[in-house]
Amino acid sequence: MPSKAADKEITTLRKYIQKLLVLIAKISLVSLFKIIGPPRILQFGWPVNATILRAFGAKVGKNRVYIHSPVFLHGGRQGYSNLTISDGCLLNGNNFLDLTGNIILEKGVSLGPGVTIMTHNRYNLNPFLEERLAHTCGVKGVLIKEGAGIKAHALIVHGITIGKNAVVAGGAVVNRDVPDNCFVAGVPAKLVKEIK
Repeated sequence: MPSKAADKEITTLRKYIQKLLVLIAKISLVSLFKIIGPPRILQFGWPVNATILRAFGAKVGKNRVYIHSPVFLHGGRQGYSNLTISDGCLLNGNNFLDLTGNIILEKGVSLGPGVTIMTHNRYNLNPFLEERLAHTCGVKGVLIKEGAGIKAHALIVHGITIGKNAVVAGGAVVNRDVPDNCFVAGVPAKLVKEIK
């Protein structure tokens, strides 16, 4: 039966091997994607996903950033320079990020599973709709301020700012700015209450 000292050495060795394997994965995948171009889907462990984003121009914090798979990246063929993910952010997977315009996630933002963030809108070049709804077309960035929580399957449309410490309910469609310290829900999202 192994001693406590042997158990500790085995645990230390496992951690070292795990770190080494993550490092090898980061180097190998970034090298591969430098040849074939940035991936449209991030489907690796969170430290590898963050490394790939950084390698192609995204600004990703170094402390407590968790980017769980998969993350679908639209409009990032030339890289991910339109994406900023600050320290303490959590992407819970199955997230769709439209990088046609800027997406900024400030410190401590969390995205629930299935959250979609759009930064552009078109009507598949339908001349009737594009003319009549021209005010809804174009590219506009999305800013999600510090500490905001976007719950599962919410949709954030282009040009929206989500306030500091705001909460967007699951399944909500946000087509208007959300003030600081507020809870919004519904389709379209409406103020439910202030968070005090």
